[in-house]
Amino acid sequence: MQSTASPTRTVLIADDDITLSHVWRDILAGAGFNVLTSNSGLKALDTIRYGSKIDVLLLDHNMPTLDGTHTLEHLKSQFPDVKAIGITGVESSRLPAAYREGVQKLLTKPVSGADLIDAVRSVACLPAVVEAETKKTAINWVRFAPWYVLFLIAIAGIAVLIDRAASAMFFSW
Repeated sequence: MQSTASPTRTVLIADDDITLSHVWRDILAGAGFNVLTSNSGLKALDTIRYGSKIDVLLLDHNMPTLDGTHTLEHLKSQFPDVKAIGITGVESSRLPAAYREGVQKLLTKPVSGADLIDAVRSVACLPAVVEAETKKTAINWVRFAPWYVLFLIAIAGIAVLIDRAASAMFFSW
């Protein structure tokens, strides 16, 4: 559900679970975000360093080479404008304080698509979509109403024809 009123933001997903990254990529792309993926913290930092502007980093904690805590330390020192959302299957009490306190939001896997979109929109300082979806639904009903009325008239006409045909058959005997 892309909002045309706000500029497109770019989200980088850093998670070693490639299948899960692709699911999240599809969810966020469907919500109107540009999405890039990386399977390690080191590759994520390289993507930010040599790639396009990243607005939000979805950062898993348990990753090979460079875990979420160390990736976050490098991110804060080298790219302080990039906002991070921690997204992990580890219970928050078992996470290092530097990771818990260094991210703008912390999500626990499994996370729903709606919660993921809401977290990214919130961290990227984008308005909620609820109002736009309500208006979209109202507009769809307005467009649908004339067709619905025509459908009801057609059904009523068919019912009258069936009634007449049944009456004609009954009286002809």
